[in-house]
Amino acid sequence: MHSGFKWSGIVVAPCASAMGRSAAAVVVISAAASISNAQWTVTDLNPAGAHRSYANAVFGAQQVGYAAFQDGGYGHAGLWSGTAGSWVDLNPAGATGSYAYGSSGAQQVGEVVVGINGHASVWSGSAGSWVDLNPTGATSSFAQSTSGAQQVGSAFIGGLYRASLWSGTSGSWVNLTPSGATESRGYANTPTQQVGDATFGNSHHAGLWSGTAGSWIDLHPAAAMNSFAYSISGTQQVVHQF
Repeated sequence: MHSGFKWSGIVVAPCASAMGRSAAAVVVISAAASISNAQWTVTDLNPAGAHRSYANAVFGAQQVGYAAFQDGGYGHAGLWSGTAGSWVDLNPAGATGSYAYGSSGAQQVGEVVVGINGHASVWSGSAGSWVDLNPTGATSSFAQSTSGAQQVGSAFIGGLYRASLWSGTSGSWVNLTPSGATESRGYANTPTQQVGDATFGNSHHAGLWSGTAGSWIDLHPAAAMNSFAYSISGTQQVVHQF
């Protein structure tokens, strides 16, 4: 069984079981500073009736992810406040399925499956608060991060991914793809900046935006073949390169 864990403020998303067994979202909180003497408190977040569940992100005392209530079925986006019994199902009425990927505490983001395609989505703590962010012309989209007022992710338009920024509505969509790039993706944001990557030729370049495509700053290390910016806090960005 593979499970999502939170420890010392870090969330690791689970992997799918190669054996097809169920997985349960789990909160793991370290009670000791020393790794060699660490003591752990573990809380199983799997909601009642769920075949499997996954925790994808944490903000303060809130966790977000999804649970599936049918074997092999679509997930339901949801949020917890530290216990399985606190589970709130965010799946909107009539939706095929849904998944939550990020949280700002008061707001959650992810995607809702409408028909067969995912639509970038934002919630404010309940299924009824769902707002469809899928921009006009997009086949599909998903939101991965929220600052509380703005959401960042990607939209699939004309067969290509476009790093995307929203301010709570589909009509507020901003295409962040920088000049010269064929594709781009957004992964994380603060109230004023966004990070992700853009494709130039055959190479992915980690990058930083400040709300517009023209604000793009290329963070690609000189020696790297590909790079991706996955997280941001204050004046620092986390970049994966290879």
